Amino acid sequence: MTPLELLRGTKRAYIMAHQAPDGDAIGSALALGRALEKMGGQATLACEDPLPSMFAFLPGGEWFEAREPGDEDLAIALDASDLGRFGSLGEKVAQSGLPLLNIDHHVTNRFFGTVNLVQSEAAATAEIIYDLLPDLKIPLDPLLATYLLTGLVTDTQGFRTANTTVRTLEIATQLMKAGASLSEITEQVFRHWDLSTLRLWGAIIESLRLKGRMVWATETMAMRSRYGARADRGDGVVNLLASLGQADIAIVFREREDGLIEVSLRSRPEVDVSSIAQYFGGGGHPQAAGCSLEGKLEEVMTEVLAKAKERLSSPLKG
Repeated sequence: MTPLELLRGTKRAYIMAHQAPDGDAIGSALALGRALEKMGGQATLACEDPLPSMFAFLPGGEWFEAREPGDEDLAIALDASDLGRFGSLGEKVAQSGLPLLNIDHHVTNRFFGTVNLVQSEAAATAEIIYDLLPDLKIPLDPLLATYLLTGLVTDTQGFRTANTTVRTLEIATQLMKAGASLSEITEQVFRHWDLSTLRLWGAIIESLRLKGRMVWATETMAMRSRYGARADRGDGVVNLLASLGQADIAIVFREREDGLIEVSLRSRPEVDVSSIAQYFGGGGHPQAAGCSLEGKLEEVMTEVLAKAKERLSSPLKG
């Protein structure tokens, strides 16, 4: 069965956004859910973690809930390399026996679905959803366009990443023509910080260390508690670290409340960090990847930094 046949045949879909959801996961889920409703179906939007406050401007964000599948006839996993990225909700889907449609753009995707729609050449999962709409006979409207442009803008860091293509910009143009506001999305996503966030960023940057061609920093629970910042407010610091001219790899290690250490990796185009993330059970893109590990912060840092150093010293960095 093809992805289109699954989508056309569903009456009630269970759509999952991954843990620590970003704009691409959120925007793609909202867009696909709206499309299915326009086709006469229903959609449950599920995510184990709360949505970051920067995406509160998106209508429908309040529909996400940490609810396991019930009477749905199709599960859809969006924007993740493996089912583990959905936490306990992914486990419930695996146990449910529901057909699973895996829609993603990560080069490290493990093709874990019953049916897989994986296009690693796409700059964002939102691009893949955009391409599905004509075949589903769903015309763009301002809300759909806003959801999808949010996915494109966030995953390309404002159209600045190496996987931003001419087609990505052409799609963005069509979304703007359909009523999405690039300036509003950019303002909300990149310029809508509060004082606690800026103070947290300052503390993370203060922990910065540079050795060889690697730069890394830590985000501890104590830092977030000190400034009253939510766990997602440190998102983006790793991109700032990656702008350091003396470094080829940037890493941020984040302590999570569930005891895991979340590792975010960024690199320059000549260095592939997705292989580092994949080694530790994660995934992502060549220049932007991540994973979550069990263990104490210092132990995880030692392991990951050793692997990153090994990647930098290899004759072929890519």
